[in-house]
Amino acid sequence: MASKSQAYLEHIFSDKLIFEKEVLHVKCDEDRKEVMSLICSDICNDKDLSNKMNFLKLKSIDDLDFESVNIALVQLLLVELLSLLKEKFFTATELENVKRNKSYLKFIYELAQTYMRRYSSLFYKEVVNTFFDLVSIADKQGKLSPLVLEVINGSSKRKSLLEQHGGGQILYKPEHAWMRVKQAKDDKNRQVQVFQVEIARLVRRVDELKLNISAIVAAKALSLKDTKQVTSKLLLDMFTDEGDIRLHTKKTMFSYIGAGELANSLVATANKAAQQSQNATDKADYKRISKYFEKCSSTNTPSFLQTRLEDFKQELELKSKKYREQRLKLKTIRDKPLDSFDITLKKVKEAMVYNLQHLQPLQ
Repeated sequence: MASKSQAYLEHIFSDKLIFEKEVLHVKCDEDRKEVMSLICSDICNDKDLSNKMNFLKLKSIDDLDFESVNIALVQLLLVELLSLLKEKFFTATELENVKRNKSYLKFIYELAQTYMRRYSSLFYKEVVNTFFDLVSIADKQGKLSPLVLEVINGSSKRKSLLEQHGGGQILYKPEHAWMRVKQAKDDKNRQVQVFQVEIARLVRRVDELKLNISAIVAAKALSLKDTKQVTSKLLLDMFTDEGDIRLHTKKTMFSYIGAGELANSLVATANKAAQQSQNATDKADYKRISKYFEKCSSTNTPSFLQTRLEDFKQELELKSKKYREQRLKLKTIRDKPLDSFDITLKKVKEAMVYNLQHLQPLQ
């Protein structure tokens, strides 16, 4: 009788769709594209492969070589599988057997080939993104890497990677590439900043709402004994030291003190301090505090406070939702490649992807 471990392996290797679902959490083509994009990014930045396919690491376009991509994809899929099996409490011996099982490796290799056939453009787009990154790190046109010139003009062994399949070339001068990338990067940064400002505003408001909600709840729990224990110094500090977060929190709570005897108790404390104070500034502050709580005594009725509480809760729900939406939009903008912000760069990417896909090995 097969062990539980063996039965599970037979299950996930019985069908590629099952393997994808269990190992990669893939259920549809969109999931596959997302997984492939992440894998392609890992491959492009792999320390052993980047000097053959990442323009930030390349020395010449003559060094471009994608023959090891399929094997790298197999290795990454195998790593994902082994990670899952560890979570399933597979023993070290069982994991080693999986790594050596030729039928399992063949299965993963065939799946990797399927992914590369269907989504190879995603990989090459990731490679082109590193070219845009290379251009963008130059703060001046004159500081562009010689590799940028090779991409545009070609080398002694390879033609320009910007030649279009139907004829012609997208860009001919490196300064044009630099300017396009700079403009796209500036446009992207502007859009990012717009969302960052909006998110910061929402964060401040959400924090204010949470503070006010907790303050109303805390104020409801106060008793007459609690308010009589509030000293005149604490009142003065709360209303004059705006920079102290602890005092600001207390002031917010007392601003929702219940109408009637609770608020009147604070009025009495402030009035007494005003009468006894020898300092003109403090005397004026205490009178201002007294008037503040006189207003609380007339407005902070139970129905008023309950209405405010419900309003704050409702606004908090709406603002929290808006915050999540803005964060998602910000992530979407940040994840967009530079060619999403410039039509010429989009054409550059299309040409480069085609040329990289049809790159001939050097003789």
